[in-house]
Amino acid sequence: MLVGIGAAPNDMLARAAGLACADGIVVDACARTSDLAIQAIGDCTHRPLTLYCRTGRLESVPNALEQAKQAAAELCGRPPPTAEVPWFWSDQYDVRLQIAGLLFDAVESVVRGDPAAGAFAIFHLAADGTVQAVEAVNAPSEFMAGRAMIARKRRAVAARLRDLSCSMRELAA
Repeated sequence: MLVGIGAAPNDMLARAAGLACADGIVVDACARTSDLAIQAIGDCTHRPLTLYCRTGRLESVPNALEQAKQAAAELCGRPPPTAEVPWFWSDQYDVRLQIAGLLFDAVESVVRGDPAAGAFAIFHLAADGTVQAVEAVNAPSEFMAGRAMIARKRRAVAARLRDLSCSMRELAA
């Protein structure tokens, strides 16, 4: 049995420096802290989750890479990058789990594929049908299309998502 308890951000140095902290070092969309001369990125930051109109902490390599792009754009005086779709992955022997998006506001879950066959995806939809997140197990096409759907705030019809005769390319278009 494995029980995941979680992690707490180490913001001790930031607090000592007088930076605003709340479940991590508080940063804006450009990775700036409450001291605009200091930027912070990574698991220890509490940041805007633009696509979801919320703030939070993301613990993933893609999150740190996206925040690095935000910080670099700010430092170079360039426009900020497009708001990213949070994503995560894990390879466990012959199983690849890929997750895009976050479950905020999801009210319906739609399974595409056959979990018993070991290749499927679960799409999570908001009340208006907007795709909020996708969890894909050995289903890279569903992951990639789902990620695009989230970025575009695409609405989906549950019955079409379940229907394997509808291609993911068609559904994401």
